[in-house]
Amino acid sequence: MVKINGQEYPIVGAEPKEYLLKVGSFVDDNMEAVARANKRLSTSMIAVLTCINISDQYLKLKRLVEELQQEMERPKEKVAEMEAYIEALHGKLNEKNEECSNLENKIREIETNMEEDEEVTLLRAQLQAKDEDLEKAQALINDLQNKLFDNQIKLVQATKELEDSMSKNNHNKPKRF
Repeated sequence: MVKINGQEYPIVGAEPKEYLLKVGSFVDDNMEAVARANKRLSTSMIAVLTCINISDQYLKLKRLVEELQQEMERPKEKVAEMEAYIEALHGKLNEKNEECSNLENKIREIETNMEEDEEVTLLRAQLQAKDEDLEKAQALINDLQNKLFDNQIKLVQATKELEDSMSKNNHNKPKRF
């Protein structure tokens, strides 16, 4: 039983008894406030004004709750936007990681090519050294061929002189028959 404006009312509901007593007390307090402010009003008029006041409070609180719910939605929307942004950043990060991986592979490839280039450079240097050795050997061969040719000429001249000398000696010697 709940006492409202001096009369007792039986209230039954699904909520706990303490809650129902609190609701009754709330209505009673509001009716008393209306009755104190307007002493000439009848009970039904006090009840109607109390309903109007409580409805006003209810509607204002309902509007406030709706505004608060809308304000709560904004952060949720921001969170959703941030999650989408973070997801996009993850995608970009993955792309950058893939690019880094590709660049690392290219660097390894370049390093391998550089090692091959160093090997080619070394082989070229060795080839150039061999070419220089070959040129020196060719120069030595040419020099030796020139000396050989000069010696052959000297030999031919010496042979001719010897023959000439022998021929003169044979002309100067008496002939024997």
